Amino acid sequence: MGLLIVYATGLLIGVALVALSYFLKELDHKKRSIFVAVIGVFAIIGGLVIGGFEGMPISIIGIGILTVAILLLFAGNKSMVRNMVFSLVVLVPLAVFIYAGVDKISGNNFIVVAKNENLDIYLKQYYEELQVKTDTQGFKRLEPNNGEKVIVLSLGKEKQGNNIEVTGIEKQGDRTLINVKSFYNQSTEKNPTIIILVDKLGKNVVVQDADGTDYEEVK
Repeated sequence: MGLLIVYATGLLIGVALVALSYFLKELDHKKRSIFVAVIGVFAIIGGLVIGGFEGMPISIIGIGILTVAILLLFAGNKSMVRNMVFSLVVLVPLAVFIYAGVDKISGNNFIVVAKNENLDIYLKQYYEELQVKTDTQGFKRLEPNNGEKVIVLSLGKEKQGNNIEVTGIEKQGDRTLINVKSFYNQSTEKNPTIIILVDKLGKNVVVQDADGTDYEEVK
């Protein structure tokens, strides 16, 4: 949901850029779309250069801006079609924001973090440690100074070859219940691990596997 909100923000920024471009009288509809597209591409590249959690939102905003430019380019100079496109790219983000607001009250938003070269240092170090200490099974809470709340769950060497996915996160008073599903898919990890970025965590955290396993917290 978090990435969808960022993308919706990019759509709105794209609409704002199109509106501002009308002040440049020399631009026709095609040049106006290209102008907005170039800004979107620069945002995408900028996010990739920054990398990690910091760069990802910038790139996604750029994708949103680029989406608006492409839609308007295909709409051409037909005013009715362009108005429909404008309405669509405004109403969709509004619907996303409303849904996110309701979801924020009733539950938790999360992102499964990719374990690649852009992984933040504090997560990379712990992930590499888990791949050495393969007998570590359970979840660990990490809360860096930037306010992010992270759950790192490892299954242990007994479940080598497995993968993990999050099936849902529930808010239950001061308790956060994280439901996961582990399954065999020939994973090459020595200690199967998943990194979950959560918007908020209760005082008590419970991680349950669909196979009935309750994982304990790693201190």
